[in-house]
Amino acid sequence: MTQRSTKTRLETQIAKLPGEPGVYLFKDSKGRVIYVGKAKELRTRVRSYLRDGADGRHHIQFLLARAVTVDYMVTETEQEALILENNLIKKHRPRYNIFLRDDKTYVNVRLNIDHPFPRLTVVRRPRKDKARYFGPYASAGSVRATLRMLGRVFPLRTCSDAELAGRERPCLYYHIKRCPAPCVGFIDEQAYRDTVNRVTMFLKGRGEELIRSLKDRMDLESAERRYEAASKTRDQLFSLQRTLEKQRVTSPQEAERDVFGVYREKERMVIQALYVRDWQLSGGESFYFDTATLSTSEHLSSFINQYYQSGAVIPSEVVVSVEVEDKSVLETYLRGRREGPVRIILPKRGERRHLLDLALKNARAAFEDRDRSDRFKEALEEIQDVLELKSFPRRIECFDVSNLRGKQAVASRVTFIGGEPVKSLYRHYKVRTVESADDYAMMEEVLERRIARGIKEGDLPDLLMVDGGKGQLGVALKVLDRLGVEDLGVLGIAKVKEHDGKRRVRGKERIYTTHLREPLLLEGGSGALRLLQRIRDEAHRFAITYHKKLRSKRLEESVIDAIPGVGPLLKRRLLKTYGSVAGLRKASVAELASIQGVSRKLAVRIQEFLAHRS
Repeated sequence: MTQRSTKTRLETQIAKLPGEPGVYLFKDSKGRVIYVGKAKELRTRVRSYLRDGADGRHHIQFLLARAVTVDYMVTETEQEALILENNLIKKHRPRYNIFLRDDKTYVNVRLNIDHPFPRLTVVRRPRKDKARYFGPYASAGSVRATLRMLGRVFPLRTCSDAELAGRERPCLYYHIKRCPAPCVGFIDEQAYRDTVNRVTMFLKGRGEELIRSLKDRMDLESAERRYEAASKTRDQLFSLQRTLEKQRVTSPQEAERDVFGVYREKERMVIQALYVRDWQLSGGESFYFDTATLSTSEHLSSFINQYYQSGAVIPSEVVVSVEVEDKSVLETYLRGRREGPVRIILPKRGERRHLLDLALKNARAAFEDRDRSDRFKEALEEIQDVLELKSFPRRIECFDVSNLRGKQAVASRVTFIGGEPVKSLYRHYKVRTVESADDYAMMEEVLERRIARGIKEGDLPDLLMVDGGKGQLGVALKVLDRLGVEDLGVLGIAKVKEHDGKRRVRGKERIYTTHLREPLLLEGGSGALRLLQRIRDEAHRFAITYHKKLRSKRLEESVIDAIPGVGPLLKRRLLKTYGSVAGLRKASVAELASIQGVSRKLAVRIQEFLAHRS
């Protein structure tokens, strides 16, 4: 149905909408809600969708092409419309709204200051109580690591209130100096409160002020000859200084602010949040959306509404990269929730602009990273489909062998997870049992070692690749059958060559697998082909590099073998001392003569011999 007929169909319904604040719902032919919006005046707002080129939002045509009816709900105020919009988006998850999943990724640190002996806890949602909250922080792991550091420098109790009240003797944390044991009266409330104040200063970003305070305290304790206390304060001071050296103060202005930078390409959008608390950048988080069909301004307004209604701490400033719709309404609503002033700002210069540029840079990086991951996922799905694999090939291992007429034979294993190389899982293998130039036997030995160990450790890949054609595939299948491994995907990959068999045809590969009698020819710009080529080429590079290294080392060592008077034992001693022939060449006669078994005469001979061979 054309957009013109869509307009005609909806105009009658829109004319009946009231001119009051509320929420409107576009529904499709099956009665499903496909978009929820809020409005100061319902009729005027919804009618704007039908104007040609309204707000430049060319994506609206996709929404209108599917909309059959417009429903609405009137509210008393615009703030009530904000709350209702959020609730309806959560309930219906409309196709054309961005939906902020309530996955509780951010955390806060809670300090129950109303207790005589407060403790720090990590919580997901701040409550309206008498506690002090610090955050939000994007990484729960980094927050807990910080608390562990604080526990070493400024020990506070970690037990619950019930445990504190019922304990009669100190626990293990007291004995390892991580708790001052207020449960049994080993510290009074004032001394404990002093520690709490230092912890609070650190969490508020007042580290430099805390360092000055500790220095003054240490000087006073030394002057009063309380050397044990001064030593303890000194240790706290040094630990704190090392921690603060790793941190970077990002804002000289005393303000709490959240910064939201948006990067978008067509319907895909990333919103990068940065959190500034007490002069300090405390963390960040990326939010991904794949259905951003309307204006960026509209989506950002909806995101901010959902974000703060989900329980995030509301700061005094919200910095945005584009003007948001209904800015004044959002500000009024957030002020009411915060019970204090809130401003939504689009800065042009200054410190706020610097933070916004940082958020935009991170948003673009997150978008590109997600885009790359999506492309790899599509390529892996194509590989699974083409090879008819039972499981998704998330982890792929590829093997290649390299030798020179059977000499210095080695093999390589490269590991890709999710389409990305994981170099910590790369491995080199020296071929132990094959002395002739038999690539098949070499591959068999290496695969058997790898698969046998994988069975023992429960660590096998989803897809096993070998660089080679039908013969190498047969070797891999033979090893798997002998070791009783089933349902493991296997393929061989071989270059397609010209008719003369000498030159490789670029962009073409033969894939050998178990369910096809003839090899599959992959060519062109296929994502699967590019990924398989990349994995095979990496395995080949890794094997060749190792082989060249061993061959070079062997050639170097053969130079020493030719020196008269240097036997195998002395040769090992020289290489152990100087590392290589290059290091040995740099040694003076006196240095060589200091090695056990080397006389001055032999030292001169070694130096002269290597000088003539350089």
